[in-house]
Amino acid sequence: MTEADVEKAKKGAVDTALKLSQAIYLTVLKDRFGFDNDQIADAWQAMDKLSQEVVEGRINLWDLVTVLKEESNIDFK
Repeated sequence: MTEADVEKAKKGAVDTALKLSQAIYLTVLKDRFGFDNDQIADAWQAMDKLSQEVVEGRINLWDLVTVLKEESNIDFK
């Protein structure tokens, strides 16, 4: 396996993991918080955009975790 193959597989795995975690999140918004389909579509678009920025390496997921903790006191322990 070449380095390019490894990077391609890594990118695919990250993309898949992000999509699956988004499905969990959107299901909670729909089922628990009563989001309608338009709100789900808006949330999906915003998450998809942010996820793409993560996949492209423009945003680091750990930076998002840090910002949530520091600015909103949300800790992922």
